Amino acid sequence: MAERSGSTRPESEWNGRDWYDGRRYGFLAAGGGRWYSDSLQELPAGGRVFVYIPKSGYVGIGVVTGPAAPADEATLVVDGRPVPFRSLDLKAPYVHESEGTNPHEDHREWIVPVQWTHTVAREDAFRIPGLFANQNSACRLRHRFTVDTVTSFFESNQDRDG
Repeated sequence: MAERSGSTRPESEWNGRDWYDGRRYGFLAAGGGRWYSDSLQELPAGGRVFVYIPKSGYVGIGVVTGPAAPADEATLVVDGRPVPFRSLDLKAPYVHESEGTNPHEDHREWIVPVQWTHTVAREDAFRIPGLFANQNSACRLRHRFTVDTVTSFFESNQDRDG
């Protein structure tokens, strides 16, 4: 997910999202236009995801557990029970301004449920030269060095998972 330059948001938040929320409740989010949300909506249930925060690094690996849904309609399983996304105690708003933009554009925030296998706090993100990074909300990760190196990092640092 791309960061906006010159942002006055707290360091833990990026593009109206907070990694703490996604890590705590088990989800990925994107929205503000189809360019951001379309790729997220294509993530298949059972697909493996690697989460990269721009200018920080890789913060998690997980498995998609269901289809993407608009935030106002999404439900996540929290402590074994379904909970509407909008009723969660979230640090970020997960909404986008659509005033003055194309009225036919989908500006909604989209949520994908994820079961995390490994995560770290943003300040512990893994980043070294040569790792693949992309500005799309989601993309197919085929860069073998990145897959192997990030997987190895998380598997050897399981005590930092939350």
